[in-house]
Amino acid sequence: MHDEGDLRQCLLLHKDPVTGKETVVFSCFNQDQEIDRVDFANLRQRLRQNGTQEKIGALWIDRSLRKLGAR
Repeated sequence: MHDEGDLRQCLLLHKDPVTGKETVVFSCFNQDQEIDRVDFANLRQRLRQNGTQEKIGALWIDRSLRKLGAR
């Protein structure tokens, strides 16, 4: 089961190379993407945000475990 945060990570912006029309694809279930339509700048930004969230989460867990004496 996915929580809301997991589902947001599945959204991928596509841009039609001919018309410029933007659409959002739920990429977790649609793994076959037309490479010409993937907005890589948007994807790079989303992955950077996910990485930051993961680092903050790891630091918080580490801090909490240290305060509990579990580390």
